[in-house]
Amino acid sequence: MSRPDHASAAEIQKYLAGMDYPASKAQLAEHAEQQGASLGVRTVIEALPDGEYSDAAAVSRAVGAVE
Repeated sequence: MSRPDHASAAEIQKYLAGMDYPASKAQLAEHAEQQGASLGVRTVIEALPDGEYSDAAAVSRAVGAVE
């Protein structure tokens, strides 16, 4: 059973489609929110380390470390 406050890297990437990289954590969160991201997606993005993400793969690696 999945937790409502958690999302997988694949789910997060759906809401980051069209994102311009490099991007900061704040930019990722803003983009995901504009795409209608769920609470779980927003929660995981907020848990990512601060910094700049060079591409979608960098975001997925960071999500994997949070999980």
